[in-house]
Amino acid sequence: MFKKPLVISLSIFFILMFFTSTVKNNSRNLEKKIDQLNKKIAILEYEISDSQTDHVYLSSPEKIKNSVSYFTDKEYYSFDYSRIFFSTDDFLRNHSN
Repeated sequence: MFKKPLVISLSIFFILMFFTSTVKNNSRNLEKKIDQLNKKIAILEYEISDSQTDHVYLSSPEKIKNSVSYFTDKEYYSFDYSRIFFSTDDFLRNHSN
C-alpha cells in the first residue's frame, strides 16, 4: 500500500522533469534563432539606411552634375522629367501623339 503512491509520485515527478528540460532546451534554441535574426535585421537596417542616403544624394541631378564636373571638364546636362520614360510603351504612346 505504501509503494503505490510513492511510485505514482516519482513517475509524475520524472515526467514533469523531462517535460521541463525539453521545454527549456526548445526555448533556448528559439532564443538563439531570435538573436541570429535580430543580428541580420540590424545589418539589413544599416544597409537600407546607407542605400536610402545614397539614393537621396545621387537622385538629385544637380548633385550628380556637380560631381561629374568635379572629375571631368565635359559639360553634362540633365534630362527633363518629361523625357524620362518608365517603359517602351510609355515612350511609344508619347511619340504617337
